[in-house]
Amino acid sequence: MKNLSLKKLIVCLFTVFTFVNCNKKQLSAEVIVNNSIEKHGGIKTWNSLKTLSFDKSVTLFLEDGTIESDIKKRQEFTFYPELKSKITWKANDKKSLIIYEKGEVTKFVNDSLITNSADLQKAKNSFNAALYVISQPFNFVNESTKLTYLGITNLENKEVHEIKVGYTNDTAASDKWFYYFDVKTFKMVANKVILKDHTSLVENSTFDTTTDFIFNQSRKSYRLNDIGDKTYVRATYFYDNFKTEYQ
Repeated sequence: MKNLSLKKLIVCLFTVFTFVNCNKKQLSAEVIVNNSIEKHGGIKTWNSLKTLSFDKSVTLFLEDGTIESDIKKRQEFTFYPELKSKITWKANDKKSLIIYEKGEVTKFVNDSLITNSADLQKAKNSFNAALYVISQPFNFVNESTKLTYLGITNLENKEVHEIKVGYTNDTAASDKWFYYFDVKTFKMVANKVILKDHTSLVENSTFDTTTDFIFNQSRKSYRLNDIGDKTYVRATYFYDNFKTEYQ
């Protein structure tokens, strides 16, 4: 009888051990990202979007805490039947407009067309950054994206999955991106980027749920030192007035 109980115990422990190890193997970067996509609204719903618009407030701070700038932008995207975008804002009594259409970017300041190549490149970068941020985590699933699971880490006393997101055309000099997902909900709660001249950590504090998606609502960006500690708040972001239309 004792031998039978011992055998049952061994079988039970072996089953648990196998189950745990199988789960560890199944928990890949792709699985985590796909779970996060479902949490944030689902890839099917995202792919059915026709238009998406919202307001984004950006406040930049200097290292001593004083405000460098405070700007509110209106961002509008059309996904179907083709990608278009319009970004408008006002700063220092100047009204700026960036338009993306048919693969080209144009910019106006106080209704005057900007032709300077450096300014147009900045406008293109602004459009690409705006689209990149609002499309997360849905844009992490494509052929040009490389996902690497780095394991579980702690972020502000919370356990999170850490995933490195790279791209097929990356070089040694490319920016390095890391994203953090809540281990229980798979919600995307932060990201870190290592640039040539500094490292930033952006934490997602609150979320907007007024549409079919979970979008970021308030975010805070910190500059980090060489050992990864926060040094000061570089920026705060607030998103609201989300509007969606579907195909």
